[in-house]
Amino acid sequence: MIVGGGLAGLEVARNLAALGVEDVLVVEAGPARDLLHINSANDPDQALRTFLDPAGDPHFHRPWTPESAPHYAVNSGLRKRLGGRSLYWYGASLPVEDWALADWPESVAADLRDSWQGGRPLYEQVAVDLGVDPNRLDRQQTVLKLGGFHLVRTPQAETRFGEDGRWYAYSPLDHWRDPVTGAALDSPRGIRFLCDTEVLSVDIEDGRARGVLVREAGPNGEARRICADSVVLAAGTIESSRLAIQALSAADPGRPPRLDGLTDHIVQGFFLRVRDTGDDGASHGLSSPGLSSPGLSDVAPGSYVTACDDAVRSNLFVTVEQPEPGVLLFDVRLTGEQLPGTQSHVTCRAVGDYPWRTTVTAELAPADRDVVARQRQVLDTVWAQLVAEFGLTATPLDFDDFDHPVRTNAFVLPESIGAQASEGPFTWSSLLGTEDHEGCTLPLGDVLDDRHAFADVPGLYACGPATFPRMGAANPSLTTLSLARRLAHVLAAADGAQPGRGTSEADA
Repeated sequence: MIVGGGLAGLEVARNLAALGVEDVLVVEAGPARDLLHINSANDPDQALRTFLDPAGDPHFHRPWTPESAPHYAVNSGLRKRLGGRSLYWYGASLPVEDWALADWPESVAADLRDSWQGGRPLYEQVAVDLGVDPNRLDRQQTVLKLGGFHLVRTPQAETRFGEDGRWYAYSPLDHWRDPVTGAALDSPRGIRFLCDTEVLSVDIEDGRARGVLVREAGPNGEARRICADSVVLAAGTIESSRLAIQALSAADPGRPPRLDGLTDHIVQGFFLRVRDTGDDGASHGLSSPGLSSPGLSDVAPGSYVTACDDAVRSNLFVTVEQPEPGVLLFDVRLTGEQLPGTQSHVTCRAVGDYPWRTTVTAELAPADRDVVARQRQVLDTVWAQLVAEFGLTATPLDFDDFDHPVRTNAFVLPESIGAQASEGPFTWSSLLGTEDHEGCTLPLGDVLDDRHAFADVPGLYACGPATFPRMGAANPSLTTLSLARRLAHVLAAADGAQPGRGTSEADA
């Protein structure tokens, strides 16, 4: 039984089916309709609005109470629908950095990075299946030079179609429905879905997970138990933490109903509109391979990335758009690591019926404040290069208080940018909990063993970013998909299947 039908849960399910496990049940709190990626179903502006400003999304849901508002409040929540956040992400597929993997269990890090079951490492296998470059960023070809930074195309698991800029990022649903039309393809053999059904708790008997207690949506929904040999928590970090806290408390009533280590990525940047008013043919510090003297029109729109110095614990992203000849829009941002610690946690009120009331507390540690400061230094450097190379007015970047920003990531919405009287730069930052990257409450090698199992609750497993010991700076999806494949092999072996060296697209 898999609790949660998002990217992690569905990927575990499809790999289990490919390995011959014939009785997999996915329980999802949301409906099984409207199964297209938001960038497939909508024009680019509406899709971005749905992602960054989810108030109008009927699937948006926040089942926790934030204790550190505005962090984990406002636009922080889940997408309660089959497919979950896999229908919203932008496909960025980066591996966790070596400096962060150093704190992961050695066996897990080796499977991801070095070799898995005697073959290619999981990162490489999954990257190839997604159609992205499996090499590290520093081994990929430089595509864009911005001053002193050498950037490559952001590895993105996306497919473009049509003539109106539409595209979709990978979802495990792509194996079962057409990602453009939504039409059903082959039914997933061995997998059943139970949607519009909330999982209230994991059923614990004699200290072991024996199934779950569920309640179907609607005013007449009654609680009932479903038995299972194994239960996998894949409901998103905070909901999986709530279910884990309840299960751990049932197995050990003296255990505090709290999980520390909650993290999200630290993200801030600036937006800039640049006009080419010169006629000298200068390169303005921007270049593409093979061009001896590129001008503004030679910069290809798209997303570019490079890794910063390890001390910054961040990746630099530069998104370039060209809405009209002679105009460039720059979205410059850094995505950095928040370290797991006791200052950020998920806590339940251990009274009454399930589900227990869940609260989220989030605070940056001193080391995280250092990342904020170092990111701003990098942004200052990039801005200074743009000033020099485009002949802009050297207005200092003005950053808000990270804990109470005036402009959040929703600032890059077209209506926000279009309402600005000047061309920028406009700084912004993301509140914790709004990047959809929260994790680290159920770390492998601590709460979980290196086989993804709860050390204190046999029969209970977890997947997704909640299981990361450290988040690193990388977007979590490539690691989520890689660990889902690894967990599927663990479960298949326990089920009596005989996994081979790995599950590839051809095998599946």
